[in-house]
Amino acid sequence: MRKFFIFLALPFIMLFLSLPYESQSTLAAEATYKKEKAEIRTLINDLNKYSNEHDIENIKNYYSKDYKSYDGFNYDAFFASVKDTFKSYPDITYKSKIKSINVHGGWASVELIDTSTSKRQTATQAIINNKPVLDEKMFGTMESICHYVVYLKKNNGRWQIYSDNIITEETAIKYGTTEDMKIGILSPPVVEEGKEYCISLNAKNKPKNSIMLASITREEIKYPPSTPFDAFRKVPKDGTLERLVIANKKGINEYSLASLGITEISLNEEKTAINYKMSGVAFIMKRVNVYPQKRNAVDREYVKKLLDGEAKANNNTGKETAEESL
Repeated sequence: MRKFFIFLALPFIMLFLSLPYESQSTLAAEATYKKEKAEIRTLINDLNKYSNEHDIENIKNYYSKDYKSYDGFNYDAFFASVKDTFKSYPDITYKSKIKSINVHGGWASVELIDTSTSKRQTATQAIINNKPVLDEKMFGTMESICHYVVYLKKNNGRWQIYSDNIITEETAIKYGTTEDMKIGILSPPVVEEGKEYCISLNAKNKPKNSIMLASITREEIKYPPSTPFDAFRKVPKDGTLERLVIANKKGINEYSLASLGITEISLNEEKTAINYKMSGVAFIMKRVNVYPQKRNAVDREYVKKLLDGEAKANNNTGKETAEESL
């Protein structure tokens, strides 16, 4: 990869060498660079603070009206989804870790890893002594980890977010007994639109005397979100369930999804009836970035000539070696 970028840089190096040299104050440039990085670090910290306070109005101050994410969300759709998140997870908290800050004139990019968590509660069902029980509660947690890059622009001395690109993202919501289980899904981080790929659910440490059912599907990342549905299947004893799916043909990024339920089975004290209790539920979600088939920035004819030239050179070298051995 290093050679590739050096190759691309050669034309620009030659152009640079043909330009007159202009000196500038290195110390002043470094001071400005450090100052701007400090401003951006403060912005990220403040944004994290207002996110934890669920203060949408203050969060909006850090985003340009021209904002558009790599998922295609504009300013209005993005904040509608933020509002929905705060409503669905009233106690959600965020932690942001800055991996890097790069400033390029009036633009900047920040690489981040965000972790969000929330406590969850839901109703569960059971059949005890042949009678349905509907009012039992099941508690759980939500945890999401997102690795992404935000792009900022400075206008009138103020930095604002213009876009963001999510690299990887995984969310797990676990209730009841699933909190003690090791559950995850495997799917490719990127896939070409219309292509088939495999989603694999791996669930370990299932409670004894229980049945584990699960469904696997995919969902396009869009607003408003749709409600995916897929038939539940019994998870094999090894805890692995797989499904082949086909990526959408619209170039829309999507999630691979798995829903899992644990039903515990036992006899009542009199051993006259079988009791069934939904003891655990889990939802696992992982991002799959979809790229369109028609996106192509390569001069194929140039590459063909390049490869043909290398093949010809290799053949000639082989002939020379053979002749020398004679």
